[in-house]
Amino acid sequence: MTDLERRIKHMDEISMDVEVLSTWADLYGYDLPKELLARYHTSINESLSQTAKEHPDRFRFVATVPLPWGEEAAKVLRDGIERLGAVGSMIGTNIGGANLDDPRFEPFWSASEELSAPVILHPLSTAISERVKPYYLANLIGNPFDTMIAASSLIFGGVMDRHPRLRVVLLHGGGYFPHGIGRLDHGFNVRPETKKARSEPSSYLRRFYYDTIVFNPKILRALVEMVGQDRIVIGSDYPFDMEPRGLMEMIKGVLGENAFSLLHQNTKKAFPLL
Repeated sequence: MTDLERRIKHMDEISMDVEVLSTWADLYGYDLPKELLARYHTSINESLSQTAKEHPDRFRFVATVPLPWGEEAAKVLRDGIERLGAVGSMIGTNIGGANLDDPRFEPFWSASEELSAPVILHPLSTAISERVKPYYLANLIGNPFDTMIAASSLIFGGVMDRHPRLRVVLLHGGGYFPHGIGRLDHGFNVRPETKKARSEPSSYLRRFYYDTIVFNPKILRALVEMVGQDRIVIGSDYPFDMEPRGLMEMIKGVLGENAFSLLHQNTKKAFPLL
């Protein structure tokens, strides 16, 4: 995570021209005192900005923001975009156990929409129990499950309706969200609790972008069929051991010879500040 020379070498090895850097999710610090959070996140953003400026041909970065304080998060995001050159932000799939439709976060969603700053959702402190502690299941199952909770909350909580130009990137291929969309649609049609959303969850599938970390070409094909190839962007999960092997080959096998030109165009649409 800190060895840039090694990272650039790895990028060259897998034919990755430019990476969008973020902080490590474990450094979000959402439980820090309010009076420290803005300075804490701004210092991280300044460090990421400096790295990107030192290697302008290889790196961009997304900001981290001081949630759960929505007003402060909006201010730090604006500073990250306008002063430091961030191209978006990355936040957790939940904030201290609160779902992303919590009213406290509304100023952050408004600022993200206004600034054309996409929000990447990274699983953190997932909704896990004792049963998923063995076998690394908290990551293997917990991460994609928490992404489904986050996306569903943004829909059923009305966030996506209130912010029609908001861009949201779901990691790990959207987790279980795309594959559970039929059940969510049925629930919308039969359960009164879901009626805060204006329409069926499947109508929001293309409001999100999805990365390629799904590990299986059949799943990537199914994802492309459900959301459209223009909603797919490359994810790496570097430098962790969950980084997919043969990622570029799998992408090309699913999307064809023009895969990387297509994904470049998709990334420019997802991240207009690039």
